[in-house]
Amino acid sequence: MFNDVNISSDAPRAIGAIDPLSWAPFGRLDLGSLAVDRCSQAALIDDVLYHALYGDTTRQVVTANAQFYVLAKKSRRFRECLRTAEYVCADGMPIVWACTALYGSHVSRIAGVNLIERLCHRGAAYRLRVFLLGGKPGASKLTAAMLKERYPGVQISGVDSPSYGFERNEESLRKVLDQIAESKPHVVFVGLGAPKQEFFIRDHIRRLNVPLAIGVGGSFEILSGQLKRAPVWMQSSGLEWAYRLAQEPTRLWKRYLVGNAEFLWYIVKARVTRTSRKEDEVEFGFLSRLELHGDSR
Repeated sequence: MFNDVNISSDAPRAIGAIDPLSWAPFGRLDLGSLAVDRCSQAALIDDVLYHALYGDTTRQVVTANAQFYVLAKKSRRFRECLRTAEYVCADGMPIVWACTALYGSHVSRIAGVNLIERLCHRGAAYRLRVFLLGGKPGASKLTAAMLKERYPGVQISGVDSPSYGFERNEESLRKVLDQIAESKPHVVFVGLGAPKQEFFIRDHIRRLNVPLAIGVGGSFEILSGQLKRAPVWMQSSGLEWAYRLAQEPTRLWKRYLVGNAEFLWYIVKARVTRTSRKEDEVEFGFLSRLELHGDSR
């Protein structure tokens, strides 16, 4: 019934042995419209799990892909929202490749689907309380049932899939926020899609002081089995978008066909600009040394 996600068999480590880290603790690679944390999945899970269990203020996790980059390029408001997030990880391979192209540096891919599972896997031993918000009708409830079954110990604080536009209705919004506040979760997984979920976390979840809030996009649909996830070879080769497009062509064609082309253009342009600047710096350095020491040829 449920799609499988490969999970490490390593036993959970003692949470008391995990040191809490400060904001943006891993260092970031600035890609222009967004910056990505340089962290492994294991290190990220360690840090966010510690804060989820012991923190008293909200930390936001952004799972960024090519769509995020394009949206942030066009919207200053979204750019600023991403820059205030405590964690920004690379959800898609194009973001991983962009980090390599611009900096020659590898970052780990940390997909929202895997983040949900691995955090629940590690958190089950500590009775981690999670709230699932958003997703298509029925997807969040099915995902909650799967998490309880697969990770005994995880506590489902609440599940809600509010109607479209609920955040613009004061009564509907208050009902959702009251439900989250009363359930006192350690983590809220927010599946409202970008950029709505990121704004919702910033503008509303932070006020509730839920320790951890993670935007997970369409992860509930995948984990519940409503949508199939691409084979591992397609995930690792950056073709997961094509698999998704084949399942929902009407809804996703513009995001992937137009959006991916825009993303590629922006990254190529950034690479050319960065290369030109490096060449200018090398030439300037050479001329400066020549002027200082003279031409010894």
